[in-house]
Amino acid sequence: MQLITSPTQIFYDLMDLDNIQKQKVLDALQNSHPNIYQDLIPLLNNITSEPFFDLFGFGAQQTFNTEWDFSHHMVDKYQITKELGRGGIGVVYSAYRANGTFEQELAIKFIQPDLKNLLNKHALFEEAQLLARLNHPYIAKVFDGGEYEGAVYVVMEKIIGTTLNDFLKHNLLSRQQKLQLFSQICQALEHAHQHDVLHADLKPENILIDKRNCPKLIDFNLTQQVKKNGHHNTQGLVAYSEHFASPEQKEGNYLTPLSDVYSLGKILLLLFPNLHKKEDITYIQEKTTQETLSKRYCSVEALRKDIECVLASRPITLKQHTPLYTFRCLLKRKPISAFILVLLTLSTLILSSVLIIKNNNLKHDKVVSEKIMFEVTHLLFNSKGKDISKASINSMLELTRCKILSNPELPAYIKQKMQLAMMMPIQTKQKSLPEEQRREIKIQFK
Repeated sequence: MQLITSPTQIFYDLMDLDNIQKQKVLDALQNSHPNIYQDLIPLLNNITSEPFFDLFGFGAQQTFNTEWDFSHHMVDKYQITKELGRGGIGVVYSAYRANGTFEQELAIKFIQPDLKNLLNKHALFEEAQLLARLNHPYIAKVFDGGEYEGAVYVVMEKIIGTTLNDFLKHNLLSRQQKLQLFSQICQALEHAHQHDVLHADLKPENILIDKRNCPKLIDFNLTQQVKKNGHHNTQGLVAYSEHFASPEQKEGNYLTPLSDVYSLGKILLLLFPNLHKKEDITYIQEKTTQETLSKRYCSVEALRKDIECVLASRPITLKQHTPLYTFRCLLKRKPISAFILVLLTLSTLILSSVLIIKNNNLKHDKVVSEKIMFEVTHLLFNSKGKDISKASINSMLELTRCKILSNPELPAYIKQKMQLAMMMPIQTKQKSLPEEQRREIKIQFK
């Protein structure tokens, strides 16, 4: 184990070791860095207390037993009125600005005073400063922060509204309204991630719906264990909501933006509990909640874009290479245009088929006609009959008609045209061939 200069970081590393390994590290630390060793001992001694130990377990979302109350206190320029809620690592109070400049309703969140040393006060202020940089309509604004009676506090915008769970219970939302609401939540998280801030505790209780039916993300986890740009921020505690936390968070590993993506998938399932297997939302929800990080959406932005595709009846990225699915999306989005496209396509196919068939028929008829003309010509010039030269033109035409009528390859309309052409009266003084010679010529035709 590599020794570092932060007692808090060493403390977190020690939590993963057994007693023998832990003692070896402590012995080495005592010899090489006695000052750090002295700062580390109080932290190790505190883990024997039950509330402290539970904080590092998987039930950290439960409240502390420590009794402390700042109701009606004057903190800097803020007058606290009453407690709004108590969570795993702190308490939220209602307050207002009391310096006489202007009226403003606020919410103040206090971190447990007993955790100041463990969580590293400076790290908490750094996280609060990051939150203060966020400026998005769907994120509760952070205005100020400080320390009061040993507790770090953060001054935030007070949201008048209900939690997502209560909002869904008392309002019957359409499919489009739910998707729009989820898209707004994604927009808020996308903005936070762009400023290197994770929520790390996304759940219905931390999503408030205001009077305009717009979401407001609150209670960003200031104690999150985050992996940023290849460096570990080890100031975090394993505090989360069991049902909405990602697998890596439950295992105590470092968090990334994909951890929030997983929680978003659980929120999506809350909005749409009865999904069909072939629905687009089902594909999206299953991808966001993959156990493996690499199989999830690569970012909240990618997830939001697919949600907006569903809203606009456009193909989602997971299925956009399926032609039939793409056409169904077009049919939903622009039914008239899709109908015209289908009509034009069918018309083109039918016309092409007719032209191809006609062309093939003409080619066939031409071949058959040429074959008959060749046989007639061959008969006239190569007949061995002695009296064939005495035959009249009418007799020859009559025999040709017989040949045409007896040919099964010729279509009826071709036979009619050729017979009409041969029915023109021809004046001749030649006598018709005797019946016996005519039979001989017919035999030669065959």
